[in-house]
Amino acid sequence: MSLKIAAFVFPLGLDTLALAIALGLRGFRPWRPALIFSAFEGVMPLFGIGLARLVTRRFETAAVVTGGIILVGLGIHSVREAFRGEKEVEHITFSSLRSLLTAGLAISTDELAIGFPLGASDLPIPVVLITIVCQTLLLASFGVIVGNRVRSGLAQNASRYAGISAGIVFALVGLWLIVERVVPQLLHPFGS
Repeated sequence: MSLKIAAFVFPLGLDTLALAIALGLRGFRPWRPALIFSAFEGVMPLFGIGLARLVTRRFETAAVVTGGIILVGLGIHSVREAFRGEKEVEHITFSSLRSLLTAGLAISTDELAIGFPLGASDLPIPVVLITIVCQTLLLASFGVIVGNRVRSGLAQNASRYAGISAGIVFALVGLWLIVERVVPQLLHPFGS
């Protein structure tokens, strides 16, 4: 169970680290981004979880496979974004309530996407959400500090590698969910 929780939470941490390093390169202080990231990344999965719980009641296998496909797609998107060097942090500011909300939404799209596969899984949701929030708080603070302190080229490379790693892990977790659900059904199509 704890390995499965880590499989969901770890790539989110890598993605948070990548974004936080990029914010650090822009000169931000660590606590405001860390608190905003933590709040949004703890709440955004709830939307996907709610939808998945509704669908899973009726179509359990289809919901889990769909969740796996979402994670694979998210992984591909994250890797492609990291290779291109694109980050949504170029337009992020924390100067007003509107900019705080916009920043929170911009950085938590991965958590929104991961909510559906998380809701389709049998993981303890409160434990996963608390783990996501704690990890986000720590890694966002650390990433901003790293971005503030190291050379620009080194920080950009660290941000890029963290984004690529996050994408690969997202895709692997998605494939794991699909295989875990589909292979047993292919081997025993009519049950035991």
